[in-house]
Amino acid sequence: MEQSKKIIATSMLMTIFVLIVSLTALYVQAQIEYGTVCSCTIPVPVLIPLLSSIGLLLGTLIYYVYSPRFEKGGIDRNAVLKFLNPTEQKVMNVILDNRGEITQAKIVSQTGLQKVKVFRVIERLMAKGILSKEPHGKTNKIRLSDEIRGIFE
Repeated sequence: MEQSKKIIATSMLMTIFVLIVSLTALYVQAQIEYGTVCSCTIPVPVLIPLLSSIGLLLGTLIYYVYSPRFEKGGIDRNAVLKFLNPTEQKVMNVILDNRGEITQAKIVSQTGLQKVKVFRVIERLMAKGILSKEPHGKTNKIRLSDEIRGIFE
């Protein structure tokens, strides 16, 4: 739902609640003036918890309408990767396609980039705290940092 529609719907809901509370208070006041409080359709001891419950329901509904929706794994990969240059994006896509862990040699073969280019890109991404590198035989194992892994899981 669009933000302006949420605001209008919430305002209408609040207005209806205030109207109900006002009319109920007016009704109770009239019953007290006529001396027929005991013959109210809604007994006074029940009226306050009823209105409190409606207010609680309304508050919960408003919170639900305005709260952001976060779903695990619901992050758009491309939206996050737009902050990187095209070569970094290419390397990151290969790493993400391999569940955040891949050898440097496989990155070279899957991206089609030169070894030196991949090395430089990995060094830049490590400097940004996105990747970590550890020796793995004659090549290196490249991993996403824990913070970045948490975003894409």
